[in-house]
Parts: sequence; structure tokens; C-alpha cells
Amino acid sequence: MAKHRIVCRIDLAQLRKNFDFIRKCAKNCRLMPVLKYDAYGMGAHAIGNALKDAGAYRFAAATLDEALELKKLGLDVQILGVLPPWEIPEAVANDIICPVDNLQVARDVSAEAQRQRKCARIAVKLDTGMGRLGIKVDDAMTVIPEIVALPALQKDSLFSHFSTAAQPDIFFAGLQLDRFIKIREQLERAGITFPFYHHAAGDAIVKLPRATEAPFNLARPGGMMYGDDFSGECRQIIELTAHVGEIRQLPAGASVGYYRTFIASKPLKAAVLTAGYADGIPLALSNRGRVIIRGKSCPILGRISMDYTVVDVSGVPDAAAGDEAVLLGKRQDAEITVAEWGQLKGTHGHDIWCALGHRVKREYAG
Repeated sequence: MAKHRIVCRIDLAQLRKNFDFIRKCAKNCRLMPVLKYDAYGMGAHAIGNALKDAGAYRFAAATLDEALELKKLGLDVQILGVLPPWEIPEAVANDIICPVDNLQVARDVSAEAQRQRKCARIAVKLDTGMGRLGIKVDDAMTVIPEIVALPALQKDSLFSHFSTAAQPDIFFAGLQLDRFIKIREQLERAGITFPFYHHAAGDAIVKLPRATEAPFNLARPGGMMYGDDFSGECRQIIELTAHVGEIRQLPAGASVGYYRTFIASKPLKAAVLTAGYADGIPLALSNRGRVIIRGKSCPILGRISMDYTVVDVSGVPDAAAGDEAVLLGKRQDAEITVAEWGQLKGTHGHDIWCALGHRVKREYAG
């Protein structure tokens, strides 16, 4: 088998274990995995099939294009975000669950459904505190009755989005839950109910038990499935490896990379790796990160280039061209996690996964 310069190996068996843990935490809720941006860059078709086999109830997407691809896997798909006017005809035609976050969108979906002589399923979004999309809580009892009274619409769900569930202090998340439940109760007294209610994504599924208890009956796991989990129960499912393209002996005083941000204070042995920031290695790892070669940690030297990364292999005397370099993953006693990259970059796992470039070969195991 031909080698690839950089490979992302995705452990579907670990994905299913993570999903099973989430399902146990979700209690009353069926699971709607979020597979936006090609399953966070890991491949929506492979990830989706594995999760479908593991018991996923439906899928969530961010865009119509994503939803149409996921629909091929045979489950219902809900778009979570904005549904622009030009996407409404195709969404209705393909039975995508349409997000409705204002009255005008609802009217547009209703008109298109009538034109197609269909009934469109809608998911009504509340803004309980995210401040980005959704019907404001103060307007809900005026707007939502108008929406559900429109013709050719079928109520599917009422949902919202937490803004702070991933943070240690979940006080505001609790306020969001209270706001949602109050609106739901007011709607019920007005004779308006929905088959599904959902507010919880990954962190909230574990940290906010109320978000997985009645009336909530659907939950949206995302990054937690792939190992971005504060509790440590969900293990990282990806391993990222490149190769040593060349070995170089650098004398004292030699500089490495653009802008000469590293100057060797003594002679050293350096390895040039076949991957750079175009492949998803964060520039923030320049002079700070490390890789694993032959079971040993090797520090990154200088500024990471678009296509190459230079590391110090002075502590690996037998390092040679063609050697595997582990960027994310474990070899012997050494391990590099997505969380380590996220800390160095000042971000989180979602950003790391989504930055993996198209040159990265995805392979699946398990």
C-alpha cells in the first residue's frame, strides 16, 4: 500500500463506545448526532453509518448541502441554523426538517410547501440566551402561535442552544433551561405542543441532567462523540501521522524556518516532516509543540511552514527518512492529544478537527 504524506486514522469502534456512554447519560432522550462540516472533518458518510448502526435516531446538519448528503444515509435530518430563502424549495422537496427562527421564514416555508403540495416539517428555534438565532423569549407567545397556524406546516420540534454549557459555571445555562421550560408550559396551556423538545448538546448532556429529562426527549451530541469531553469518559477517536521526509545535521548558529524564529545554540539533528499548517497543524505549535518519533517526544523547531514541519530528533539517534511521526495519538509511553493542541492554540477540539486539510488522507478502523 502506498504511503500518504499525512494520514488521519479514525477509530469507529471508539466512536461507538463514546456514543454508548453519551446514550446512557442522555436518559429520556433519543440522540441526533451533529455531523456538520463533514462530521467535523472526519467524513460524514463513514461516521454517519457507524452512528446509525449504533442507534442514532436522526442527524443534524448546519447547511442544506450537508443535510442532503446525510439524507442518503436513510435517517431524518434537521438543519440547525439559518435556512436562507433560496434553499427553502430544495429543503421542502427533500423532506428536510426546516429550522424556523422567525415568522418570515415560517411564511416562506409554508408558501413553498403549498406550492409543492406538501407538508413541511419545521423545528422552531427559541433564543433563550445565545443571542444569535431564534425567536426571543419575550416574543415567543406572540410569534409561535402565528407560525403553527400557517398552512402546510407540521410541527416537529421546539429547540434552543446553550451558550455556556461547556464552561465550569453553568448558572446561565440553568437560566436558559428555565426560560425554555416556561415557554413550553405557556404554549401547552395554549394548546400548542411539539413531538420533540431539545436543548442539550454534548456538554449539557452530561452536566445538566434537567436537559435530558421530561419534557426534553431529543439531544444533539457533537464534539463529545469524537473525544472532546471534559469528563474524560469519551476517548479521542483520531490519530494523525506524517513521515520524516529528510534528516539534516544543523550546526550551532543555524536558523530554522521563516523569520528565523529558532537559532540552534548547539549542533543538532533535525527531521523535516511531510506536513504543515495547510494540513491542519496549528501555527501556534511553532517552537512550542512536539511530535512522537520512535516512541520519543521531539520538539518542533521554528515556524511551521505550509507543507513542512521541522523537529529536533537529537534524542532519537536512529531516526531516519521514512519514519512515522505521530502528530496526534500515542506510541509507547508518549501521547499527544487534541486537548494539548487546543491549549497551545487557545481553542478547543472542534477547531482542531475542522482545520485538518483536504490533503489529509482519512482512514477508518473498527
